[in-house]
Amino acid sequence: MEIAIPTDPFEYIIGQDDAVALVKTAVLQHRHLLLCGEPGVGKSMLAKAAATLLPPPREEIRIRANPDQPNRPLVVIKKYNEMLDETTEAREDTIYIRPEDLPFEVGVKMGYRCPVCGGYSTPDQGMCFDCGSAKRCDWVSANAYHGLFRALDIIYERALPEVVSEQTIEGVMRRVTYRRDAGDTIQVTIGKRVQEAEKDLSRTDELDNVIVPINSYRFIRVSGATAVELLGDIKHDPYGGTGQIGTPPHMQVVPGAIHEAHEGILYVDEIATLGILQKFLLTAMQEKKFPITGHNPQSSGAAVRVDNVPCDFILFASTNFEDVASIIQPLRSRIRGYGYEIVLSSWTEKNTRTVNDLVRFVAQTVVEDGRIPHFGTEAVKRVIEVAERMAQELDHQENALTLRLRELGGVIRIAGDLAVRDGCELVEPTHVRKAEELAKDRLLRVTRGTSLRGQSEHQDFGSYFF
Repeated sequence: MEIAIPTDPFEYIIGQDDAVALVKTAVLQHRHLLLCGEPGVGKSMLAKAAATLLPPPREEIRIRANPDQPNRPLVVIKKYNEMLDETTEAREDTIYIRPEDLPFEVGVKMGYRCPVCGGYSTPDQGMCFDCGSAKRCDWVSANAYHGLFRALDIIYERALPEVVSEQTIEGVMRRVTYRRDAGDTIQVTIGKRVQEAEKDLSRTDELDNVIVPINSYRFIRVSGATAVELLGDIKHDPYGGTGQIGTPPHMQVVPGAIHEAHEGILYVDEIATLGILQKFLLTAMQEKKFPITGHNPQSSGAAVRVDNVPCDFILFASTNFEDVASIIQPLRSRIRGYGYEIVLSSWTEKNTRTVNDLVRFVAQTVVEDGRIPHFGTEAVKRVIEVAERMAQELDHQENALTLRLRELGGVIRIAGDLAVRDGCELVEPTHVRKAEELAKDRLLRVTRGTSLRGQSEHQDFGSYFF
């Protein structure tokens, strides 16, 4: 029997219907979320699925040099529409014309026109057929206009294969490049405005440090191991960042996860492990801007500071029940006031729908793993029995199925490995039974007592949890 694998990431999440609905609302309304539940019940999957609902970013964050105060670089926000306009202005249009249609001056330089009488001939002809004058070398006219082309000829000594000119096109002075194409045509490339092209060497925006590109992925997962990871830093420059030797201060700026998640989702797994960094996270959530400073006092970057760097993100935070007390109250209050706290269930009622969901979960696990064979019908039934026993032993629920899918997935993978070891094309019930025996002791050690702790913690969440 073939099982259809869903393409919607939310359909991978089993037994958490209320949580799924609130997550979708949170992304739509730009609300923060605290996901609380036992390990392996789908907190990370919910956050990843939420990322698929994010609209495309509209802003790019750049750091620009500050000539007045080098150690105080400037923040520049480029809107999508502004960047689109820049791209349109810089776009090059290419057309093809006949050599006879070249402007006179360009035709002379490329060897198609006689500088004396204007007669047309191919570049390989050194003499004009109409007046007999040398097209490029032996001009006798004292006319200053022709003398200019003679000077050019002395420089190039032959017809030029490419000429760059400036022309007014639709009222705008543009830089136009003429090239000989294969055959009897001329390739004409109409480039930037002349004014813009002249500025290219001095344009400050081309020297910007783009710390959050417009096309960057705005789902950022952070562990909070260091302040640098969360808040950003200024790279150490052993030359001090001065003069022509060192790196300019604005090019040393490194964004933190809070900045990279601008207009997106910042997912903090096990938020209680942030410790004191929770206070900085709270400030970023409140102000939607947070400075980037150097964290190494012995570094040249310690003197560099960039203020008002945008960090308007949606916080998705996860925690286990026993760690809730380690979340600082102001941060938790901020989430409650501007979002939702959600408890994810560790079990679900056993019925036709939930059984079918678990059958699909078995198929998903096999496909995602990619190294184990598919399960036979009897082996799938055995996995359902394992899920039912886990609900009984770990959550003390009858006629229920576990939602600790990470642990159940471990049983499925062990069973698949055993089938590979035995050279079987399909996983059999004996493999599932053996996998359950191998995993059972570990499961009990990991989860013993967590259900009781979770029940006591639930009383502290009130009506905010579903």
